[in-house]
Amino acid sequence: MRFENKSALVTGASEGIGFAITQALVREGARVVIVARREDRLAEAVQRLGRGASYVAGDVADPATARRAVAETVARHGGLDLLVNNAGALVPGTLATYSVDDVDRMLGVNLRATFAFTQAAVAPLTGREGAAILMVSSFARRANVPGTSMYGATKVGLIYLTRSWAIELAPAGIRVNCISPGLTDTPAVRSAARHIPDLVEDQIARALIKRAAPPEEVARVALTLLDERTSGFVTGSNWDVDGGGHLG
Repeated sequence: MRFENKSALVTGASEGIGFAITQALVREGARVVIVARREDRLAEAVQRLGRGASYVAGDVADPATARRAVAETVARHGGLDLLVNNAGALVPGTLATYSVDDVDRMLGVNLRATFAFTQAAVAPLTGREGAAILMVSSFARRANVPGTSMYGATKVGLIYLTRSWAIELAPAGIRVNCISPGLTDTPAVRSAARHIPDLVEDQIARALIKRAAPPEEVARVALTLLDERTSGFVTGSNWDVDGGGHLG
């Protein structure tokens, strides 16, 4: 129960990696608020997660959702210790096929939401023992993933923000780190694979460990970075959780 009495907020957590991180936090004693757009999926997720979880429904790209979610977390649990900026939007496409709406959606969910949630969370995180923020980037940040140019650009941005905000928030006692998962068996990746030919096969071929990861495997690394006892001297870093794919 290494996160007992800790309060966490996780965006985009109704499924996939976000759900797995939340599930692991709850099992370790944390009280977690999850945020996503679809209330039906959130309610189902909370039912599966059990008593340690609750939700706030809203579009994470709307800064008002960020302010409301942070305020609700503080009100329900008496504070905020951990923020996981996991929400992501992937629209497969190319320079020729992307629309402005496609780009705006990815910028809104992947970058603007991260800014809004982090900005809203700084005040309640400040002064909390073990306060930490975790970003979730992606293997698509590499330029060798066809059909993900704009998505990958936003994920590169998260790594830059991780480094910048680690410096900015160090005086407040807040650690900021990032993980870049490789090919992971999630609904988002399965959906992308239907539009990007050979996505799965290509990423497995590039990796040293020839398989996709279950979301729970990525979540274990996320908890290592969130836990001050295992990563208290780690901030401003990006951990590739990709079976060595970043070397390919």
